[in-house]
Amino acid sequence: MIKGKYLITLGILLTVLLFNSCATLVNTPTVSMDIYSDADNVKVYVDNDSLSWHTLPASIDVMRSKNNLMITVQKDTTQKQIKIKRENSTAFSVGNLFSPSCIGYFIDLPNPKRFSYPTPILINFDNNNKPYYTWINSQKNLLNIKISIPEGNHFYLNKGFEYGNTFGFLGISAGFEYYFSDKYCLNMDFGGLTDFIIPFPAAVDYMGDYSRSFATYGDVQIGSDYKRLHYDVGIQFTRTSYYERETVELFPDYIDTLKYSKIQNNLGLAFSTYFRVTKNFNLGLNYYPSFLVLGNNPKFHYSHLLFFELSFRIETYRPKKRK
Repeated sequence: MIKGKYLITLGILLTVLLFNSCATLVNTPTVSMDIYSDADNVKVYVDNDSLSWHTLPASIDVMRSKNNLMITVQKDTTQKQIKIKRENSTAFSVGNLFSPSCIGYFIDLPNPKRFSYPTPILINFDNNNKPYYTWINSQKNLLNIKISIPEGNHFYLNKGFEYGNTFGFLGISAGFEYYFSDKYCLNMDFGGLTDFIIPFPAAVDYMGDYSRSFATYGDVQIGSDYKRLHYDVGIQFTRTSYYERETVELFPDYIDTLKYSKIQNNLGLAFSTYFRVTKNFNLGLNYYPSFLVLGNNPKFHYSHLLFFELSFRIETYRPKKRK
């Protein structure tokens, strides 16, 4: 019986340790690398696998390892080797922050699954000093679809009796980027913001007097890139809504009553920027100042939306031929 208790205790401890090691659980033994080249007709093979040539652009599965990755690159009769530096994976670096006492770091430390390689990478074929980049240059006719979740929304809006500030979380937006040249793109977004009190969806009960603020928007912008940083400038239309409500208990139910509301349409400028963390995930910041209040009697008055967002940028089309 005592032996059985020890085995149960040991099993519980091993389970706890295992489920607190983020990279061990989340990462697969391989990582998919998207490899591009700034020249045409380039092919590569990875490490010593000279029988498996891949014509670029290509997506290649490589084993995670503590060692750097060697890529052999060939164009016509010219061949050279490029060393890709290994790095700690996001699951190891960030995911283990949420394990008790950060024990996940110590569990994952000897495991090769904690490592990763940068993706995407762009082979800079004619530059031996900087043989590759960890971002991909934009190019003409590139099309991206964007889906974003606002997390941290500041409103300066018309409350009816005064202009004032509100702050909250959550929302949704979608849009696209189309590069009409190698450097510049047309960007359009449509979305909505809320001042929800917590940064994730959950049931919240309100009692007594409370207020809520919402906004919907659309923008048209021209943008460009500097390495991993993207920026846009354009115009936007916003529709802000402010509500004052009251919830009272009328046993066995609760009655929620709208006391007052103010809805306003605005027109102004749009400034956006985001940082490309990975090929598909970006951290964005948007500032939408409005100066013109639309309606039967248009007038000038300042208001704004300022919000941080988690943006997922999906490459829908990229021409294969590269300069």
